[in-house]
Amino acid sequence: MIARVRDLALREPIRIQADATLREAASAMHEQRAVCALIEDGTESCIITDSNLRDALALDGIPPDGAVARVTRRPPVTIDAGAIVLDALIQMQRHGVDRLLVTDQGRISAILEQADVLGHLAIHSNAILRIAAQAHQSTDLAPAADAMVRMVGALLRNGVKPDRIGRLASDVNRAIFRRLFELLMPKELQQDVCFVVMGSEGRREQILPTDQDNALIVRDGLDADSVMPACCAITSALIDLGYPRCPGDIMISNPAWVLTQTQFRAQVSQWIASSGNDEVMNLAIFFDAEAVAGDEHLLDGVKAVLFETTVSSDAFYAQFASAINAFRVPVGVFSRLQIERSGDQAGTLDIKKGGVFPIVHGIRALALQKKLTVTPTLDRIEALVGMRVIDQRFAREVAAAFSFLCTVRAESGLASIESGGSATNRIRPDELTQIDQRALAESLRVVVKLRRLVGQNFRLDLLGF
Repeated sequence: MIARVRDLALREPIRIQADATLREAASAMHEQRAVCALIEDGTESCIITDSNLRDALALDGIPPDGAVARVTRRPPVTIDAGAIVLDALIQMQRHGVDRLLVTDQGRISAILEQADVLGHLAIHSNAILRIAAQAHQSTDLAPAADAMVRMVGALLRNGVKPDRIGRLASDVNRAIFRRLFELLMPKELQQDVCFVVMGSEGRREQILPTDQDNALIVRDGLDADSVMPACCAITSALIDLGYPRCPGDIMISNPAWVLTQTQFRAQVSQWIASSGNDEVMNLAIFFDAEAVAGDEHLLDGVKAVLFETTVSSDAFYAQFASAINAFRVPVGVFSRLQIERSGDQAGTLDIKKGGVFPIVHGIRALALQKKLTVTPTLDRIEALVGMRVIDQRFAREVAAAFSFLCTVRAESGLASIESGGSATNRIRPDELTQIDQRALAESLRVVVKLRRLVGQNFRLDLLGF
């Protein structure tokens, strides 16, 4: 399953002698429709690109008949043909290059381009999905879960946008969840229940495995208690595969999150009628729910309550939206980052509570008010622009801030996982570059602006929130 560099469809490189002219090199590359070639001088080889040739002519003053060996180029970075493809992507990131020389038994056999690797990842993710689909027992899913984390890390290090990574990771996660459901839920019950994921996984924004947020909706007439042994087995298997237990116990091992459809509809109605913070957050988490296995229509019947009950309740919408102010945004005047000053967390800030959550929840509140059924935050932003709730310019600011905050959070979490820990929401700004520190401060200023917009939209001050 693990693809090696030699498994990719690589072509023999165009080989050009170092004493060839720029004109000859350009002609050879043009004939082969190639953007790069291998320059050989007998003792060492290197890569030259079409942009190198243009710079040599336009900037360095090398004439067309000048030797290609005079062109300025970087020392080559090599990788063995037997290396794992994901390791090639890591090598590119580590050395800041877009191409590697592939060696096979000491001979340069190909030039590996970043586009080759990134193009393979879509196929690679499909291979992971096949592993999940073919698992015969829960432990067979471990390679898929491990490969997903490695793939996410490689993509993250190479600047792939977090929303794209999130959707790719979500496909793998859901395949794992679905197969566990098929393996551990009795077959005679599988079409009488609906297994749903919520929170960041429901929004397809969970880049790295964090705590579980899931529920099970049971068809009316079936005793919810009868499925609890299978639910507990699924939760336990997910923990073994690296999906941590939810600190708030929002998991199907908790009977409070395993209800019949009628019971769930009543529960949602109770959350809406209540003014408690816990109820608001439960409702927020459930609003992001998506079905991953079983009869998805059971979820549709419960979610309908959200729109049936909240038609004209300004007080409810304000209560729901007020959670955007639950945590302090860690940026002060002059865009100064506000970190913890003492204790075990000194020098850190919580990027989820202070940055990611206010954007997610502010956009979620506006989406609920407008009866939007899409769940990803960026999709909700786009829909809200179309409804003229947010203007295009500010929407771009919010989307950019959200992407940056998610990237920093994921990079920090990945570093923690790779050092033997678990994903964390706390980051140390002093470990960021100065450019990223400024970008972090600016992103948090956008969060402050969004909180102000949400407050005005729902009249939070006037209603006492």
